[in-house]
Amino acid sequence: MEVLFIVLSFKSNKNEIEKFLQDMKNILEDESFNIHDNIKVVKSKKKEEKEKYSTPYTMVDLEYDDSDVVECLKDLTIKEYSETLVDKDNLEPPLLYVFGKDISNKQVYIKVKIKGDKAKYVLCVSFHYAEYEMSFPYFK
Repeated sequence: MEVLFIVLSFKSNKNEIEKFLQDMKNILEDESFNIHDNIKVVKSKKKEEKEKYSTPYTMVDLEYDDSDVVECLKDLTIKEYSETLVDKDNLEPPLLYVFGKDISNKQVYIKVKIKGDKAKYVLCVSFHYAEYEMSFPYFK
């Protein structure tokens, strides 16, 4: 029996993206921000994932650590927004926001969400070289 994954992707409106970016920056720039508690960068490689397009490979290639990822996330803009996804592992909100950022002349695919009820934190699910061409609906 073959398992089929359906990816639910849509375009969020500008206000939703701006709110997400502001909420994320508020967490990352808060004076009580702790890199060990307030952000998690998922560095595990999926079995079907090509090494070259994995977060560990990209971070090593760019000589990045978690603090560099934090700085990239703080600098994201609506122009770098690509799409919004429903998390196939957790259909309940929060949604996953996808951005593309040019770093060292390469496009990096960034998939991120905000989690937590009282103690909110940023979950960076993907931070790797883009395997496919990305589109940017608000790039103008």
